[in-house]
Amino acid sequence: MTALIVIVLIAGTGYLISVRIHPLKRCPACKSTGRHFGSVYAYAHRRCRACGGTGRKDRLGAKVFFGGTSNTGYFGPK
Repeated sequence: MTALIVIVLIAGTGYLISVRIHPLKRCPACKSTGRHFGSVYAYAHRRCRACGGTGRKDRLGAKVFFGGTSNTGYFGPK
């Protein structure tokens, strides 16, 4: 039982460090392109509304544990 607790603590700490170093993930709406293509005119596109055209979104852990970065990758001053 002690070994399981130690493993969970190590995995949790590793996840927190990973979220702090790499807070962004690819945008699921535009598949990291930053563009949303039209359905009628497939060549036409606009900026993705979900990510604002950056192609990146905050990871869930970045929002929950550190307050998020507003999809910029920079944790502002507190």
